[in-house]
Amino acid sequence: MDYLKSEHLKFKRTISNKLIFIVPLITAIFAWLMGGYMGYQYMTLYWWYAFLLPGAIAILCSLSHRKEENAGKYYSVFSMPVNLSRFEFAKGIILVEKLLVSAIFLALLISISNIIAPATAVYSLLHSITGSIGIILASVWQITLCLYLARKTGMFVPIVLNTILGIVLSTATALGNTIAWWFVPYCWAAKLAEPLMGIEINGTYAGNCGFSIAIMISISLKSTFINSYPPVWVFALVSYFILCRRKGFFQREVDRNGFYLCASF
Repeated sequence: MDYLKSEHLKFKRTISNKLIFIVPLITAIFAWLMGGYMGYQYMTLYWWYAFLLPGAIAILCSLSHRKEENAGKYYSVFSMPVNLSRFEFAKGIILVEKLLVSAIFLALLISISNIIAPATAVYSLLHSITGSIGIILASVWQITLCLYLARKTGMFVPIVLNTILGIVLSTATALGNTIAWWFVPYCWAAKLAEPLMGIEINGTYAGNCGFSIAIMISISLKSTFINSYPPVWVFALVSYFILCRRKGFFQREVDRNGFYLCASF
């Protein structure tokens, strides 16, 4: 709990708290300009996971790393008896929290169509929230990658690389239509959106998927070897394991810089 409080304080009064609202708003405006009222809801989700979400994750991770750098180049981490696994996991949890808030805000923006133009709405508010949260769960693994790249290369590389890979691998290639998508994590969000939101891999709307709690439970629990869609719990489990085991970077830095770190692993 102390680790979570510490990480939460680091984000207090920062641009990151504004970014989680700015990016979904830009996504919604862009989707409305591209699809109008008819395609506003599904286009917002498509542009979110295919284009702007990877960039937003990279920016949040880069800003988190920069704050640690400005505060003393991780000196407080290296010089104190800190559990590195818990430190990294707490940082990941706070970043996931920011993304979930952003997802709920995006769902509210999507649901504006239910009020302004109900005849063109294809998702209910619950459907939009569920889809947005599911997409975040399928993208949480990017936090580890972007944090690692930010620590090794700075802010520019993870933003550009994660955004480009998110665009190319998730929608611009045929990987999503083959079994190879299982080995390309950038395809996970797009594949989850197919059964859950009715959005094809190329961004076209395949029709109302008849969302219900029963369908959500089915998508969450069923075996992926039997079905063509991924279970949500797999994303959560994989992401949890990755975040818990991200301590190798710090151990190498301690050895290289000669700091003595009394931490439990």
